Amino acid sequence: MSDWIDQLERLTRLHQSGALTDAEFEAEKARLLAREPQGNDFDAYDGPEPRKSRLPLLAGAAVVAVVVAGAAWFGSGILPERKAAEPVIEASAIPTGADLATDAALATQAPVALDGTLEFSLPAQCQAGDTLERVYKKLEAGMNLGSGQGLTIALDAFVEPLQITAKSRKDQYQAEVADAQIRLPEETTWHGLKVSRITTSRYYPPDSDGSDTRTINFLEPAEKVRKTLSRLGFNAPLAPEYTLMEKPGSCDGSMQIETREGGSALVCSWGC
Repeated sequence: MSDWIDQLERLTRLHQSGALTDAEFEAEKARLLAREPQGNDFDAYDGPEPRKSRLPLLAGAAVVAVVVAGAAWFGSGILPERKAAEPVIEASAIPTGADLATDAALATQAPVALDGTLEFSLPAQCQAGDTLERVYKKLEAGMNLGSGQGLTIALDAFVEPLQITAKSRKDQYQAEVADAQIRLPEETTWHGLKVSRITTSRYYPPDSDGSDTRTINFLEPAEKVRKTLSRLGFNAPLAPEYTLMEKPGSCDGSMQIETREGGSALVCSWGC
């Protein structure tokens, strides 16, 4: 019961902080209330489940058989074919070969430049501007909920909102591991670089400092990304080298450009 209450309180905090819109809050709350434990769920009973009579099942099966036989007599059009539910696909914030193949399969559209949309207010500290910060906060909300289901991000550059995928879990050391992302449509660029996704992740061990990471993933070689970012005011070397970001009164961080399968990524991390 306490776990259910904790989830409801977390949902309320996300809504109050502005990470969730009113519509998203109501949808998530309705989904949570649908799973609300009933009184009998807390009865301490460890015995086997009572054996149920098979007579209702046999009677139901007989009715179904009669209906199906009637439909076959009058024509198959009477019973519409049910479509199988589409599977939900979750993806890691770190691109894999399968993820890149999915990216390539996205519908081709006219090139979209996000230069003025995803701005950094202070590149040397990897500090996001208003719109980009809103994107990252929405991704963090997905991590807090443990799922991106029903969460989207609307950017003026795109007609349709972008779907968030997110997941969280406990690893073998009981550390909280979570990540979230949005995939950008094919042909999306940022300052001339082909960009594929925006991600965020966290790693919080139970007895030591945790870390938060934000990335922008490119379909470009790491060296090309480094040159472009340097021109924009970033001081991000190629991994394994990194630049420390020290900010008084805040967690220290680091910045680097990592080579990823199919491209590279600007990786900004903070630990405290």
